[in-house]
Amino acid sequence: MHAKPLLAFSLALITLFLAACGSPTPSLPTQVPLAQLPTTTATTLPATRDLTAEAPTALPTEPPPTRPPTATPTPVTSWVTVTNPDEGAELVMGSDVIIRGLVEKEAEHTIWLSLVSATGHLLAEVQAREGETSWEAGFNIPQSVSGTAFLNATVRNETGDNLSENSTRVNLVLNADTTDRFLVFAQPEFGETAVSEFNILFSGQTKLPAGNRVTIEIWENCQEPVTQQTFILGRSPNSFPWQGFVVVPRDLVGRACAVATSGEIGTETWREAQTVIDVLPQDHPEAKGVALGYPPPNTTIAAGESLTLYGTALNVREGPVTVSVLLDNGRMIGQSATTTDYWGYWETEVTLPIDVLGTAEVTITAGEQGDDNYAETETIITISEAPTPTPIPLLPTSTPSQ
Repeated sequence: MHAKPLLAFSLALITLFLAACGSPTPSLPTQVPLAQLPTTTATTLPATRDLTAEAPTALPTEPPPTRPPTATPTPVTSWVTVTNPDEGAELVMGSDVIIRGLVEKEAEHTIWLSLVSATGHLLAEVQAREGETSWEAGFNIPQSVSGTAFLNATVRNETGDNLSENSTRVNLVLNADTTDRFLVFAQPEFGETAVSEFNILFSGQTKLPAGNRVTIEIWENCQEPVTQQTFILGRSPNSFPWQGFVVVPRDLVGRACAVATSGEIGTETWREAQTVIDVLPQDHPEAKGVALGYPPPNTTIAAGESLTLYGTALNVREGPVTVSVLLDNGRMIGQSATTTDYWGYWETEVTLPIDVLGTAEVTITAGEQGDDNYAETETIITISEAPTPTPIPLLPTSTPSQ
């Protein structure tokens, strides 16, 4: 059954053999070089990373949008002033007053006005009414203290602390028609000079002093009394003048207060007069002066009478004091000389001629002219007509008996 395929295969081999026999000797086939496969180099792979062990890199956070700047209010520098009354103005005791001024402050702060004596007595205090840049306050001035005082305007915060302050000096003066009790100064005046270890003269008017006593004092820096003198006055339902002397302490120098007081502080009968003085040491070039205790200005003296004069000389210890009296036409009508005591007190007398009339000038000098402590002062008196002499009755004549 396989004869046909085998026959075909045999015929193909024969044909191939015959073809080879009839041909020339064949050359060997040229060997084709084998294709060179590329040499493979082993490449080391990196180690497999554990991705779960590495934190992912955070994306940068964007900054919040910039807000426009908020306007911060500028703190107000507070200040306050008193514009009415002026420095040194007179305020009448017992009267109602309105005080005004200007201010710069925060809205929540308040303005207060107080009236304080030279030695620190609080006489009145009120909260001011406010405008946009102004203020005003009113109160009644008490009758208890006369003389130098201060209007203190202050700006205060919510806890009552003073943020700014302004002080104005005033003079509390008497209206005798509004009170039945008072004590006021004539001397010393505000800013008057005193000298350490010498007398200073106090004088004034009083009515119904408590216990008929007046005490005069000097307060160092207007804060503490350092010397005093008490004297008893006569009894009178009317007002009358008073005078006294006190020696300034040796070691006291600078600002001080002269004080006259009657009655217990704070009671209904308490009355006080105060003013500020300037105490100089003895070697100061301005430590000089002479004060006249009597006569006061515009005193009237009758012609032919004796005129008694007394006072104090500053920084003149057991030194000369001279008094001269001249009419307004230049005529000398009296002269006298005396000597101060250790504390500067002096006293003398001049008799006026009986034939003079009119205005006269009284001049007092203390110390030697040309010396550093030489000083003088003047006052005016009026000389009135001499009193008519009272006729002396004639002695009765005896009548001869009948």
